[in-house]
Amino acid sequence: MILKLRIDDRLLHGQIAYSWKSALGYNAIVIANDGAAADNFRKNVIKMCCPEGVKLATRSLEEAAALLNHPKLKDMKVFAVCQSPADANWLLQHMEEKPVVNLGGIQMAEGKKLFSRAVYLDEEDLKNLDEIAGRGYVIEVQEVPATTMSKYTDLRKKM
Repeated sequence: MILKLRIDDRLLHGQIAYSWKSALGYNAIVIANDGAAADNFRKNVIKMCCPEGVKLATRSLEEAAALLNHPKLKDMKVFAVCQSPADANWLLQHMEEKPVVNLGGIQMAEGKKLFSRAVYLDEEDLKNLDEIAGRGYVIEVQEVPATTMSKYTDLRKKM
């Protein structure tokens, strides 16, 4: 069972891994990112952030979709993570389950505007998130479990 699909441009880091582990009680993490899957150094850095006893898979988007649809994962509590709204949009279109989407961290970059605390979005990001929401997915905007959660649709109306 996929507990959440998190969008975080840093993928996995200690604060996220441990705070969401406490909140969700997951026992597996699937990182869905073409770049990280092809980079052994990055995979090793991600592995260092993974809590002890938690299974970790860093896969390309296509491989992650196949893994997340595998029957074995139905019996596990899975926390999935991708890097961008575009990746999340693609991944969700190729998954059988319909998890809650957690928009948690996208850093400031050229062309991006502040959407909420720790989340900067550009027009392409908004387009992808609007498509996800339009297909009926719940999108929560929340950096870590200890911070206040907002609904994407509520924040989007204010823009």
